[in-house]
Amino acid sequence: MVRYLHQLSAILFYVLGLSFFLGYVLTRNGIAPDATTTWLQMADMPLLLIAILYGGLSVYKSLHDEAKGTSTILAVAIGLPLMLIFLAFLSLNFGAF
Repeated sequence: MVRYLHQLSAILFYVLGLSFFLGYVLTRNGIAPDATTTWLQMADMPLLLIAILYGGLSVYKSLHDEAKGTSTILAVAIGLPLMLIFLAFLSLNFGAF
């Protein structure tokens, strides 16, 4: 399951990252600036969520031995700080402070 989620998050991360790069290039060159600016402002939180998921799963896979089964403590030790980081960025993005 972890391997599947890691591969899925990798694909989504690269697709969203490339769309951000393309949107930035199009905005800087003045090609459809309204649509690309809207995309860059709208999809930043999904990109951050996918990046945190991809990074967290990469760390989990590198520290975990698959022969021993799942490690709940390791998953919580990695996931809790990443969830707090995401919530901090979410509150900064939507002006909760």
